[in-house]
Amino acid sequence: MSLVVTDILKYYEPEINDDRISKLYITTSRKVLGQAYSLQNKMMVVGKLLDVAIAPDKEKITETAVPGRDRLIGTKLEAYFFTANGSDRDYLFFSSKFSHILTEYAIFAEEYEVKVEFIYVQKKIGKIKLYTKGTVMDSYRSQESESVG
Repeated sequence: MSLVVTDILKYYEPEINDDRISKLYITTSRKVLGQAYSLQNKMMVVGKLLDVAIAPDKEKITETAVPGRDRLIGTKLEAYFFTANGSDRDYLFFSSKFSHILTEYAIFAEEYEVKVEFIYVQKKIGKIKLYTKGTVMDSYRSQESESVG
């Protein structure tokens, strides 16, 4: 089974010198990922894109003519786990490879909501499968934009 996260795509320039990690991220409840599986920063979480849509309550988005965004559905992705002190949210920064794909399809931060299914955490030796007995759904909606850091 898996962890399904729905969140607005966000942008932040972390102080991380790692070309594998992009500046695009989503968040998830600390209790359903970092706390439940005792994850450490920079652990890779692997999954696939289930949906991409215009963010709810978004009045204006950047005008683009990009056909075929539905082709993104099912795309395999990697995200890097980070936790922030004092927050009840964990951060999942997408890999640079996946971020590049989103950019090519004109999927911009703060304008789109993504729904992602995370299946396992890649460890140095082996993997940790997420929620092997069921699926956990985590959706985050905030009136105010929460920032990292």
